Amino acid sequence: MITPVNRITLIETKSGKLSLKVDNQDGRSKTIHSVYDPVAEAKSVVETFRFGGKGILVVLGLGLGYHVAALGKRFPDAKIIVIEASPEIMDLAGEHGAVMPEGVTFIYGLSPENALAEITRIQIKEGLPSLSVFTLNPAVSAFEAYYRPILKALENTVSVKLWDRLRYSKFREETVKAVLIDPGYFLVSEVEKGLKELGHKVIRLPVSRVEEGNAVVSRMMETVLDFRPDFLLTMNHLGFDEDGVLSEFFKSIEMPVASWYVDSPRLIVHAFDKNVSPWMSLFLWDKSYMKDMKDMGFESVGYLPLGTDDSMFRPLPSGKHRKKLAGYSCDVSFVGNSMVEPVRECMEKVHPDLHPVIEETAEQVARSGAAPGDISDVIPEGRREKITGLTRKEKMDLEAAVLWKATLLYRLSCLQMMKEFNLSIYGDSAWKELLRHQNYQLLPPLNYYKELPYLYNACRINFNATSRQMSEAVNQRVFDVPACGSFVLTDHQKSLEELFDIGKEMISYRHKDEIPGLVR
Repeated sequence: MITPVNRITLIETKSGKLSLKVDNQDGRSKTIHSVYDPVAEAKSVVETFRFGGKGILVVLGLGLGYHVAALGKRFPDAKIIVIEASPEIMDLAGEHGAVMPEGVTFIYGLSPENALAEITRIQIKEGLPSLSVFTLNPAVSAFEAYYRPILKALENTVSVKLWDRLRYSKFREETVKAVLIDPGYFLVSEVEKGLKELGHKVIRLPVSRVEEGNAVVSRMMETVLDFRPDFLLTMNHLGFDEDGVLSEFFKSIEMPVASWYVDSPRLIVHAFDKNVSPWMSLFLWDKSYMKDMKDMGFESVGYLPLGTDDSMFRPLPSGKHRKKLAGYSCDVSFVGNSMVEPVRECMEKVHPDLHPVIEETAEQVARSGAAPGDISDVIPEGRREKITGLTRKEKMDLEAAVLWKATLLYRLSCLQMMKEFNLSIYGDSAWKELLRHQNYQLLPPLNYYKELPYLYNACRINFNATSRQMSEAVNQRVFDVPACGSFVLTDHQKSLEELFDIGKEMISYRHKDEIPGLVR
């Protein structure tokens, strides 16, 4: 909070230069610069200031800027940041103050907390150089309630050499220490468990999906200082911001980061490409996206398919679990979302003029069985002029709408091939509208952890139709069902050939027309 001020006035000094007088409501008055010669005063103070000349120099208090001009002249290689409590003083300095050096950054009109956050942002952007503080003492005294918290925080940063402590050698021991960014995504628990079973040390860092990058950086600093991890791991870049603040922070402290994609990276990273960094390694569950990510600028891109947790998905003894298994007993089942709501949400982000383009392209992708490398490649020729001039974000929104609508159409067409089998569908209520008046048993969604293993054990044929965002990869169900000792009938994906013995360990259909015969 800024100290209440009655007025700020310009006064002429004996040298002819101007100074400022601040009259506070508590009756105190402060003159910001010398009433004799403010230029000579600034030069004298700056000459006695100890500073190496490199890195960031935070100046508390602008006044009319005589000291800032002197600092810029003496330390031309420094990055100078000036924090000013009063917007009125900022205006007076612009009109009556000293000529400012080039490249000075001014922070004013912000709370102390936001001013500190802005300094952190600049530090990260500059690569975390050393930081020093210069105080214009009369200004700090005049606006003490504003400047003191900032000064205390900055002095703590300087005294503990925070940035040196954030940089340290990694991977020096066989046991790896990892920070797992946790936005509440369903695979986080499995990843944590897998790392621990391999003998590594893991801690989670909870992150809200709406949390700003600067707020995450603050908590990340504490985690890095306390735990000293070898690397950080996230899923689908969750926890990262569009402006690349977190990526810049990791780059500045030389912290390796891995992001495992189990959804289309095109629909995520392309929307905020400021997260491309040599310190970021990508692992993709689908090989078909690898070239696209390398072309985008990621230097380390690897293939990491999905798997299963065989302590959860395992054969369940019929004696012990008889009652529960009986409740899920059926010949053929499908577990999955109708995609009606995700399609609606995606369509709302796209201009109505493009909705016919989405519908036509989705029908084509639903039939072709491949996710597009670039949406332009699969849009019907007569419609391509419609997407000319779209921004990257608009193009990604359109691509997402196409993929989700194509998945809806594909799943629906596959399920319609099983009318004769009294198929049990576990999913959202929108299936009722899509499959009305047809011979299906529509049931509520299942909890992945508590209910799905029972269904996979009890059902004779667990049916799978892969999302159209997956060109080559196989999804979770293709691993989970066999881990239960049960049977899955899935569409043929290229990755199946390297993961399973087709015909012996896995039965697949290449076209939906094959489904009824294979089910029989």
